[in-house]
Amino acid sequence: MKKKLVITPRFHESNHDNLLSVEKKYLPFFEKYDFYVNLAPYQGIAIDEYLRLEKPDAICFAGGYRLYTDDIKNFETEFLKKALEFHIPILAICCGMWTVNSYFGGDLKWTHDHQCFDGEKINIKKMIHYVDTLDLIEKNKYKVNTFHAKSINNLGKELKPFLIADDGVIEGAYNLEKKIICVQFHMENNGVSEKLTSNIMSKFLDLL
Repeated sequence: MKKKLVITPRFHESNHDNLLSVEKKYLPFFEKYDFYVNLAPYQGIAIDEYLRLEKPDAICFAGGYRLYTDDIKNFETEFLKKALEFHIPILAICCGMWTVNSYFGGDLKWTHDHQCFDGEKINIKKMIHYVDTLDLIEKNKYKVNTFHAKSINNLGKELKPFLIADDGVIEGAYNLEKKIICVQFHMENNGVSEKLTSNIMSKFLDLL
């Protein structure tokens, strides 16, 4: 039986549109792990009421911002707060990791060497780097992609790192008691070691 995963929206604004969306690549990615994806409601229903009615098996904070306002920040913070109260497993990806880290008192720094996308094209030479495992999953050196101009400066107090890049940047963090796993890279995109993705998703599924 398929499991329900609720994913937070990406926000896009142009001269003509103001859109809430989900990255299409997430759909086949999560389907491999027997999830079907629902987009989290930005408005129209209280978050706790929504979670009681829908009873999701997991929540993904997807990141990928093109627009980030105080309203969006407040929405994600409140959604995270309620998800924790309901003890729903949380997978935070890229900017989603920033949301979780901020919630627990952490902050960010600029790391331009980890940004391979200039808004129009990808610099292939900058797209790939490597991370080492501290714990949580099988210890090894793994390949990951890199699409972020910011990264973790101070890690939130209740989070523990488990992946560290060659330059010392934290690329993965977790709190198993609170059912949280965060990664800075995009497992749904090319450039991440299949073994790393498999190990992370296996650990996440154990939280369900």
